[in-house]
Amino acid sequence: MAEPGGPDWSNEWGAPVFMRFEPGSEPLEKCDYLPCIRRGENQGPFLTPEEEKRRFEQQVKSSKGFDINFEEFRCVFNYVPVDFDENYYFKDTDTTRGVIERLSQESLAQYNKRRGKCFEFVEVIKANTHPTGTAADMFYITFRAKEPSDDQPKDFQAMVCYFCYTSNKYHSCDLKPEKKVHSIEPAEKEDAKKPRLTEELSAA
Repeated sequence: MAEPGGPDWSNEWGAPVFMRFEPGSEPLEKCDYLPCIRRGENQGPFLTPEEEKRRFEQQVKSSKGFDINFEEFRCVFNYVPVDFDENYYFKDTDTTRGVIERLSQESLAQYNKRRGKCFEFVEVIKANTHPTGTAADMFYITFRAKEPSDDQPKDFQAMVCYFCYTSNKYHSCDLKPEKKVHSIEPAEKEDAKKPRLTEELSAA
């Protein structure tokens, strides 16, 4: 439910994608809306801005904002990867990495309470962010955690709206979905079956 005057996060994957800058029109100085990971000027794939936007939207929607391959894009969009070496989003007393780790730990605590689990935070893997049009930023954080009885950490995804002057909103925290692998029988195996089938039909 959107708060009065605030952004509406009722859709299933976050804010709509929009393009900030086409290649060559972006500012030269570093700032929070220039991605720290970006396709090189002379590297492929060489797509039109419209093609990049469509591909970017597909990645945002399919991953719900968590997994975007920024190395494929030259255009600048509203979603950007978090640069842990910069401090664009937080107070001078907070480091970017420190705050993202705290948001991850607080998200995990809510997950444990909701599911009756005892996962322990291990490390942050990455985070993406976009502005909200208010004094807040939305973060899509991927981190690792493990249960005391299991040495193998698992990947989690947390969606958190970080507010400068009020309490944060923890929208979601869950285990990262496993990629579905479709088993397709190789063509050569199918071809190998055909002579056998012909022989069986001849013998019948």
